Amino acid sequence: MNSALTRKLEAAVTILTGHGALKDRLALAYSKYLEHLEQQELPEATQREFAELSLAMHRARALPGDTIVRASIRKLSNEETQRYASLAVRMYGLHMADLAAAQAPIHSVTPRSPTPLAALLALDSPSMSAGTHRKLTSRAQRA
Repeated sequence: MNSALTRKLEAAVTILTGHGALKDRLALAYSKYLEHLEQQELPEATQREFAELSLAMHRARALPGDTIVRASIRKLSNEETQRYASLAVRMYGLHMADLAAAQAPIHSVTPRSPTPLAALLALDSPSMSAGTHRKLTSRAQRA
C-alpha cells in the first residue's frame, strides 16, 4: 500500500494529538499533510467526509496575511473542529487496518457448504445406489 499516505496521515495525527489550541493544530495538520491528499487513496469509509473537510477548509475568504485554511478554521464551531480532527484520526486508523488486512494470510473466499446430516446418515442405507454412495462419500470427505 501507499507508504507516503501512511507517513502523511501519521504526521497529521501526531500534530492533532499535540499541545495547543485544536483549531491551530487542525490548521497545521491540514495545511501540511492532508490538503493535497487524493480522496480516492483514503479508506472508502472516510472519503465522503474528507471531501466535506476539504470544502470546509476553503469556505472563508482570507484576510491579508492569512491563509484560506486558517480563515476557514476560525469560522468553524468547536464541534466541527472536533469532528474534523477526529476524522483525521479515523482515516489513519482505517488506513492502518487496511494495511494489516492486506498483509494477513489469504483464506478461502468461498465458504464450504456443509453436508446435510441426512446425506451422511444415508451413507449407511442399504437401498442407496453405488453412484449416489460415491457422491455423498466424496462430499462428506470434503466438508
